[in-house]
Amino acid sequence: MHVDTQTSLTGNTRQGWRWRRILAIAALAGVLGVGGWLLWQRFGPRPAPQYGVVVNASAPVADFRLDSTLGEPKALSDFADRYIVLYFGYTTCPDICPTTLADLGKAEKLMGAAAERMQVIFITVDPERDTTQRMRDYLAYFSPNFIGMSGSLEETERIASQLGVVYEKRYHSDSATDYLMDHTATVIVLDPQRRPQVIFPYGVTGEQMASDLLTVIR
Repeated sequence: MHVDTQTSLTGNTRQGWRWRRILAIAALAGVLGVGGWLLWQRFGPRPAPQYGVVVNASAPVADFRLDSTLGEPKALSDFADRYIVLYFGYTTCPDICPTTLADLGKAEKLMGAAAERMQVIFITVDPERDTTQRMRDYLAYFSPNFIGMSGSLEETERIASQLGVVYEKRYHSDSATDYLMDHTATVIVLDPQRRPQVIFPYGVTGEQMASDLLTVIR
C-alpha cells in the first residue's frame, strides 16, 4: 500500500497548526477572562454595606491637624493612602466608648490584611483631661494600631461640627470623675480622599463592621 508522504505531512502540519490556533485562542480567552475579572473586581459595582448607613458623600471633610498619640501632630491628609475610621469619645467614658472601641478592635482582627488599608482615629471630646499619654495608654487596650488625637476646645468643636458630631459636658455629683460627656456615638468612615462613605450607629457589632468595611475597602 502506497502512502502519499507529502500529503500526509501536509495534513498533519495543517492539523498541528489548527490545534495550535485553538490553544492560542483558548489561552487568550483565559487571559482576557482573568483580566476582565480583575477589572470587575477593581472597577465593577460594589455590593452595598449591610449594617452601616451609606453616605457616599462627594465633598471631602476639611483637613485638620491635631496633637496625636504618635508623639507629633498629625493631619487627616497624612493618611491619604488609607480609609479613615473616626470615632469621637473620651477615656473616662463608662460604657459606650469602650464598647465601640472593643468592636472596632475586633473588626480590625477579623479583616486580616485588609485592615492595613484603614486607620482608626479616636478624637477626644474631653481635651481638658485627655492628654496624648492618657489616650495612648487607653487605646492600647483595644489595638496597638489605633491613633488618638486631641485639640483645643475650639478646634474640637469645629471638627466635630463639620462631621455632625455633638457633645456636651454634664456634671454628676455621683460620678467619680465629676462630670461625664454626652456625645454622638457613631463611627464615621472616610475614603482616602476624606469623603464620608459609611456611618455605623452605636450597637453595630465588630463582626458587622468588619463585613461592611471589607465591602467598602476593596
